[in-house]
Amino acid sequence: MPSPVFFVILYAISGITAADKKSPRPSLKTFRDDYATVVKTCEAVGYVRDKCKNPRGKTTRGNAIVAFNAKVSSAQSVSGGSRVMFRSVDLNIGGGYNAAKGVFTAPKSGVYVFEWTIMTQESKPAYTALNVNGKRNASNHCHNNSHGICMLCTKMSIVRMKAGQRAWIYSWTQTAYLYGGHCSFAGFML
Repeated sequence: MPSPVFFVILYAISGITAADKKSPRPSLKTFRDDYATVVKTCEAVGYVRDKCKNPRGKTTRGNAIVAFNAKVSSAQSVSGGSRVMFRSVDLNIGGGYNAAKGVFTAPKSGVYVFEWTIMTQESKPAYTALNVNGKRNASNHCHNNSHGICMLCTKMSIVRMKAGQRAWIYSWTQTAYLYGGHCSFAGFML
């Protein structure tokens, strides 16, 4: 049985053709041309046919999928220069994230997107940064002087990495006071 996406595309094409008003019945060639255009457009914006059905974690273009998502499960006080330990792993496709060390190691060369969200403990600071292969790449300044308030801060960074290079989140100045269950670190390869 054809997938639901096929019917959506078919419906869209028939609506476009019907709006044309040149002919109440489009020719088979017109249909094929319209369908080919829609398929190329879908693939160009990232839709890959049968992506979810591939058991080997590869797209139909043959690229290995690399993605991870991990969280801080309990409150942490991370001293300046130390790594934040995101030990609760929800996703680790490609096996690049090591929860015991809090480090992502690129399994292959490419462009990676990293995102981290930090929630401070009440009225406390958390200055965190993304370290890529020993260098600070991006930082996140999360501090609220209001009493009794937890601050939520998010940062994203896009990085070119070679296979074997490492990335992690760390406290870059002073102790970072992290609220448990609301801090996360995620990444994927484009």
